[in-house]
Amino acid sequence: MGDIDESTGPIGESSGGGGWGPLQGPAAPPPPPPPPTAPWSWRNRKFLIALGVLLLVVPIFAGLLIQVPYYLISPGEARGVAELIKVKGDGAKIYPPKGKILFTTVSLAGQVNVFEALEGWLDKEVQVVPEKTITGGAPKTAVRQQNIQAMTDSKLTATKVALERLGYRVSVKGDGALVTAVNAGDPADGKLQVEDVITAVDGEAVTLHDQVVTKVRQHKPGDEIAIGYKRGTADKTVTLKSIAGPDGAARIGVSLQTNDLKYDFPVDVSIETGLVGGPSAGLAFTLALIDDLTEGELTGGRNVAVTGTIDADGTVGPVGGVAQKTVTARRAGAIAFLVPPDEEKEAKTFAGKMEIIPVKTLADALTALHRLGGSEVALPGASTAPHS
Repeated sequence: MGDIDESTGPIGESSGGGGWGPLQGPAAPPPPPPPPTAPWSWRNRKFLIALGVLLLVVPIFAGLLIQVPYYLISPGEARGVAELIKVKGDGAKIYPPKGKILFTTVSLAGQVNVFEALEGWLDKEVQVVPEKTITGGAPKTAVRQQNIQAMTDSKLTATKVALERLGYRVSVKGDGALVTAVNAGDPADGKLQVEDVITAVDGEAVTLHDQVVTKVRQHKPGDEIAIGYKRGTADKTVTLKSIAGPDGAARIGVSLQTNDLKYDFPVDVSIETGLVGGPSAGLAFTLALIDDLTEGELTGGRNVAVTGTIDADGTVGPVGGVAQKTVTARRAGAIAFLVPPDEEKEAKTFAGKMEIIPVKTLADALTALHRLGGSEVALPGASTAPHS
């Protein structure tokens, strides 16, 4: 047998530090990789897509279908009044003007959906108002009928004022003042109703709505005013404590028009306005009729827009939607816009370069048109031969 080398340990061992080292086993195997994530099935993906579409579509459909109790007041159109007027009668001669008196309208949309209301709120030229502001709580059909009647009365009053300014004699009759709206929070709220007919103020009979306005304004704000009225067939009386209106005069908080208004005109005048409702074109009708019945150009041959109600005494009253009417007048190319004084500031906000002229009366309006270059035939103090 050969010699054994004592410096070499057994196979698999090693020496170190002059002694025997510990016995080492085989290296541990690495941990297995995590199992692969199972891919989403097409069914799961379709579910998520459908859920996303549902979350998107449902609010859209809800916004389209859900109606909100608001009205949108948008710019309407401007129409020349002269071409709408027809006059028949002895001594009535028409002088068609080159310039135009424009009456302005607004577009009124009710029963709007959520998106339409939101779009209106974002558009500075559109006004969004609560439904009750327009209807006064009355049924929509009744409001529509009231607006048509208000337009009819406005044309009659405008004709009266224009003919009297030109020297004609006109008689007028009415059956009291019909309440067409009651302002929330004002003295009449809860005491007078739409379709009540006011027949007396402070014990004095009234037959025209102008008479009610005049008698109320003769009081000071805070005065108590006795209002006699008819509701249906019942005669009633209520005492209302007046408040100050925007102009500081006393008011009770109602909108009125003459009930069963009738005029006896010496000439036959008709103004065709179609389905346009409301009283706000009264001043425009008055001026256009004067322009038609007199020689010369009341507007100096240019286009002037006009808004404002007209009372039987020639007083110009406020209107609604003046911002939208100003936009309408501006788009129509009017050089100026005659408006009631209370609405001058709002109109100027939307006028651009168009001139805004506040007028309180027909006399103010005639003076303003003369300053713009119009004829002076119908100016206050001008000679106009009376007619019978």
